[in-house]
Amino acid sequence: MRGLLCDLDGVVYRGAVACDGAVEGLAGARAAGLPILFLTNNAARLPGEVAEHLESLGVEAHADEVLNSSQVAASYLRQHHPVPEGMFALPVGGPGVTAALDEQGIPVVEPSEVLRRGGSQIVAAVVQGYGAAVGWSELAEATYAVAAGARWVATNTDATLPTERGQAPGNGSLVAAVAHATGRQPDLVTGKPHAPAFEIALQRIGLPADEVLMIGDRLDTDIEGAKRVGLQTALVLTGVHGRADVERADEAQQPGLIADTIPGLAEHWSRDA
Repeated sequence: MRGLLCDLDGVVYRGAVACDGAVEGLAGARAAGLPILFLTNNAARLPGEVAEHLESLGVEAHADEVLNSSQVAASYLRQHHPVPEGMFALPVGGPGVTAALDEQGIPVVEPSEVLRRGGSQIVAAVVQGYGAAVGWSELAEATYAVAAGARWVATNTDATLPTERGQAPGNGSLVAAVAHATGRQPDLVTGKPHAPAFEIALQRIGLPADEVLMIGDRLDTDIEGAKRVGLQTALVLTGVHGRADVERADEAQQPGLIADTIPGLAEHWSRDA
């Protein structure tokens, strides 16, 4: 292998705490000369903020080495479903959602401003990503806009988010609230396991899929999605899924490698270096 895509929640950290072995494991990968791109479905924070958090834990990281599902969603929206003149995208989630839309030059209306600026009919697209502070009013504005005909893009549908205290509701649980209220599912999901996330990540890292290892903690997103596009895969047991889950999983979710922590994979990049 010549490069790494690495999930964050449950692989590198759980909330404010580094996962076992993550700091030394990633340092070893860099020492072996492997480029690393952190690919996360958690779109709550800006890439620079994520990089700062990684640095505070002892993991070397730069903002351009972080790719979140909001960035993927915004890029896809701009390329395939441009927002018509005079209309807006409605970000529902953390600041990373708005920042990703701004980065792509997509006009934005915040949930608190929708009614004042004309109501749900001005919303061409709802982009829903994880945000710890998302509450009823934001979910209600998303529901009103989707019901009025806006395109609904979810950055990911992960049901849970690993934290230092256990599994907390993830973006999929918040998406489910809007789905229950509207009676339908998102028009598009862009994060893992869907192809756009991996395709843009491979463009960023500049390597063919079969020369890149995806390290993740979820069989249903990290592993299944990576396998679909031809990446090598490794499951680490510091997050959501464990060996018992692997035994129950079908072939589409079987990882190529399993390790308790990231350092358990070091022999593979050392051997290939």
